[in-house]
Amino acid sequence: MGRWDDKTIRAARKWESWKMEEYPLHDRVLTKIIEDKARKHPDRVVFQFRDYPITNGEFNERINKAANGLIRLGVKPGDKVAIMLPNVPEFLYSWFGTNKAGAAEVPINAALKGQGLTYQIDQSDCVVLIAHTDYLDRLPEVMGDLKKLTHVVWVKGASYTEALPSFPGMAALTYEELVAGSGDAPKVIVHYRDLATILYTSGTTGVSKGVEMGHRYWYDIWTEAVKYARYTEDDVLYTGLPFFHGNAQGITVGPAIMADAKAVIVERFSASQLWDDCRRWECTEANYIGGIIPILLKQDPKENDGDNPVRLMVGAAAPADEWHAFQTRFNTKLLEVYGMTECYCCLASPYDAPRAGSCGQAITGWDVRIVDDDDEDCAPDTVGEFICRSNKMFVGTSGYYKKPEATLDLFKNGWIHTGDLGRRDADGYFYFADRKKQAIRRRGENISSFEVESVIGTHPSVLESCVVGVPSDVGEEEVKAVVVLKPGHTATPEELIHWCAPRMAYFAIPRYIAIRETLPKTPSERVEKFKLKSEGITEDCWDREKAGIKLAR
Repeated sequence: MGRWDDKTIRAARKWESWKMEEYPLHDRVLTKIIEDKARKHPDRVVFQFRDYPITNGEFNERINKAANGLIRLGVKPGDKVAIMLPNVPEFLYSWFGTNKAGAAEVPINAALKGQGLTYQIDQSDCVVLIAHTDYLDRLPEVMGDLKKLTHVVWVKGASYTEALPSFPGMAALTYEELVAGSGDAPKVIVHYRDLATILYTSGTTGVSKGVEMGHRYWYDIWTEAVKYARYTEDDVLYTGLPFFHGNAQGITVGPAIMADAKAVIVERFSASQLWDDCRRWECTEANYIGGIIPILLKQDPKENDGDNPVRLMVGAAAPADEWHAFQTRFNTKLLEVYGMTECYCCLASPYDAPRAGSCGQAITGWDVRIVDDDDEDCAPDTVGEFICRSNKMFVGTSGYYKKPEATLDLFKNGWIHTGDLGRRDADGYFYFADRKKQAIRRRGENISSFEVESVIGTHPSVLESCVVGVPSDVGEEEVKAVVVLKPGHTATPEELIHWCAPRMAYFAIPRYIAIRETLPKTPSERVEKFKLKSEGITEDCWDREKAGIKLAR
């Protein structure tokens, strides 16, 4: 444990002598902060993409170019810009360029296809789509339904040599053409209360909802992350999680900017490469989601497992029974957080006093309670629903975009109702128990059972279906579908998988399918999902992975 002690002691000494710069209220605008960093530390590397470093000065200038390009396309304050890109620098330039133009970014999950893809771009009223040519297998088929788009901007993949497609009613251009203009800051006034992001979260009893996130909300997310993880200018943060998720945006990108640290960005998580990557760039922190912890533990042990510079891994849902084994083997510390897009990381483990299996205590500025169905406080160690609220103005979501009824339901009695179940012990530590809502979480992705059921239900032979999460051998859940066919119709599990593949994200496609005569229902004809969930993986469940079916991403 010596190296862990050494790196922890060094970090503690630095934290005691270092102080993050806080910004006055009206300067809590994301692009104002980036401008300030560029003025004060223009040559400091803030992002590292493999062999491609980006300094603060370069970052700010490229954001300006993206902003000016979007303004030339007609983007105005209050507009929305969809970004469908992998982990490439253009994502960051596009995000903050959009904000600098006074508009809101709408990150699009790159695995979406068909109806789900159309819905997010159209429901958010996006006028511009910035997309990668890697996704040309799914974009052309939905472009005709995106009537609000005026422009599509293409970021070309390294191997892409064909002519770029064009679509009726919208202009097409390359990213190089977008950013060909001035690198000076545009003369657009952006306020700390303005909308910066619409980030879609998975639906539970209906379609996905766009969570509204303002500049000050992001500022608070970033600064609190610096505090609970004790980041300083000496830290190097690492992530292979996608930019279109709140995790990478809130735990890696923003805190690196605020702490004058550096963020190392790789294309995607790789269990076989993570530790070597961290050694290469001397990373002191790495992100995780629950499934990553058991996946890393299942790798063949190596003599140098504990010989790494990582002092801290920050994330959620680390299995409690693997907590100590992981810390011992990899000579690093786990720091658990809890939240959702609407109340980002309202809980975090105390840095000096974490407890295995606990997602910690309320962070500065948030009140969190465990309540029963009447919103009355539960006794210690009694399971109830997490509810929370911020005691800072303009922190936390302002609601769901163009969904007033869902927004009112979210803020019932003035508190954000998370739909998650948990308990709080007598010492004020919170523990996650289960999901009250019907979302499924698979390897870091939130999946709406409603949306998967909708796709399966369009198959001509399907009468009805029910989708639930069942335990996974790598943590979190796998998707199980129980399907009832129409009388006289036949369909195999393989046929249903091939039906789903072009119509939904790969990660939402069921692993297990059981074809049955009926679904369990209440007298009011509601499917009793808890019965199908509690039965787990039954003998009649066909297993896609055992059948050897590979899904294209």
